[in-house]
Parts: sequence; structure tokens; C-alpha cells
Amino acid sequence: MQKEKSTLWVWGVLILLAFVWGSSFILMKTAMFDVHGSKVYSPLEVAALRISIAAIVMLPIALRYLKSITREKWIWLLVIGTLGNLLPAYLFTTAQTQLPSAVVGMLNSLTPLFTMLVAVIIFGTALSWKQLSGLVIGFIGAGILILSGGNVFESGDEIAWGACGKVALATLFYGISVNVLKEKLMGIPSVAIAAIALLLVLAPSLIMLSFSNVIETFNSHDSGVISMVAIIVLSVFGTAGALVLFNSLIKWTNALTASSVTYIIPLFAAMWGWLDGEVLTKWHLLGGGVIICGVALVNFRANQVSSRKVGQYE
Repeated sequence: MQKEKSTLWVWGVLILLAFVWGSSFILMKTAMFDVHGSKVYSPLEVAALRISIAAIVMLPIALRYLKSITREKWIWLLVIGTLGNLLPAYLFTTAQTQLPSAVVGMLNSLTPLFTMLVAVIIFGTALSWKQLSGLVIGFIGAGILILSGGNVFESGDEIAWGACGKVALATLFYGISVNVLKEKLMGIPSVAIAAIALLLVLAPSLIMLSFSNVIETFNSHDSGVISMVAIIVLSVFGTAGALVLFNSLIKWTNALTASSVTYIIPLFAAMWGWLDGEVLTKWHLLGGGVIICGVALVNFRANQVSSRKVGQYE
């Protein structure tokens, strides 16, 4: 009975996170462009504001736990702050100036693949054949979503692939960050990890904002206030709140299962894109169904993988 309850809880958190992070892409789009497609805040400004606001919201928690963090943990917290928060925030916003928000959300489903590769190559984690099959199935589903309608190539190969590369790099950073948390920071509360990691990258974010035109845009642009509201929602819920849940999920399960949330994110990203006027086809529905099957297979086997050596499979 306890196991069933735990499984339902994990699925509930996965879906909640997928909804929050799947909504992040349309929020980034709203932050950077008005209803006519004109620029409001720049990608760098949105990324810096997102990190800064989230860090300030979490500051009381960070200050509470600072003294309890041992010296050897600081470098790993900095890794998570940089690779799990600061750099991806910028890479996603810059990519979204060239790709539809739904496509960026779909490409985000590369995270479990990189999480798996980092876990196996660097940390020596063993995977079952069924877990590996689930990852492949989910990745195929993500590919169906990405290629449906030819959206990736809409802006031309060179521009689109450059933007796709930025998202792929961000997902690689996520894969490293997730594994670092699982392997190096298990003794620290999830809320403390999220708060302190954000605090460690607050200074560079504020420095970037000091050279920006955020205040001028807020006061003079017709959409300055609306776009700022989108950034605040993105920061509080999509960064601060979601990070606490995600870090908890990693500890409840494992790095691979937690990162599989990015396989469900495209469903919500596509939904918001459709509501914003982007086309949602039968291929999106097919890809979404394949993704769910892959996630189910990964999660079904996640808690049954032992500490066997790399290379041993069921």
C-alpha cells in the first residue's frame, strides 16, 4: 500500500512540474515579445530577472541554511546554480527568439538522455534494459513532436539548428546538474539546495541587470508591465517553487526518473503554443502518447535498479 501511494505521489509531482515548466516557454515568449511580435525585454534581461527574482524570493531560506553547509559542498552548489539555473535560463531565452515556444519545450525532452549519459559515464550508474528502452521510446516520441509539421526548419536550417543547439546544450547542463545533486548533495534539504544555488548566481545576474534597460522598458513600453508580470510568475513558480519540487523528486526517486519530467513538458508546451496560435496536429498527439509510454516504462523500473556495476543489465 505504501509503495502504491508513493508511486501516485511521484506521478502527481511529475505532472505538476511538467505543467509548471511546460508553461515556462510561453511565459518567456510573453516576456520577450508583445502581441504584435515586437521586442519588449531582451533574452539576457529575462534570464537575469528570472534568476534574480527567484534568488531574492528564496533568500530567507538560503540564509537559514548557510551555516550548516560544509566547505566541500559549496563547489557542487555552485555547479547546480550555474549549470542548472543561470546558463540554461539564458540559452532557453536566446533560442526562443528563433524557435516557437512549443518546439523549445519539445527539445527540452533531451534532458533524460543527457542525464543517462552523465550518470553512466561519469558516476558509474547501472541501467536496466527496460529503463533504457523507456528512454529510447520517450526520445522517439520527442522526435515525432519536434519534426511534426517541419517547425524546426521553418526559419531555415542554419538559424534553426543554431537555436536547437542552444537548447541541447542547456539540457546537457541539466543532466550534469541533476546527477551532481543526486550524487553529491543528498544530505542537504531540497529547499536549501534550491535557495543556496540561486543565491550563488545572484551576483552575476544583478551585474547583468545593472547594464540593462529594464527600468526604461518597464516605464515606457506599452507591454512593459505585462511582460514583467510574466517574468515574476516565471521566477516564483517556474524557477523557485519548481526547483524545490524537482530537487525533492530527485531524492525520492533517482536522477533518471526525475529528469523524465522533461518528456511530459512538451505536452503542456504544445498546448500553450496551440492556444497562442501555433498549430497542434495529430502528430503532436501521437508523439505525446509515445512520450507517456516511455516515461511509464522508465518509472516502472526506476526503483528496481540495483547498484550493479556499469555494463550489467537485466
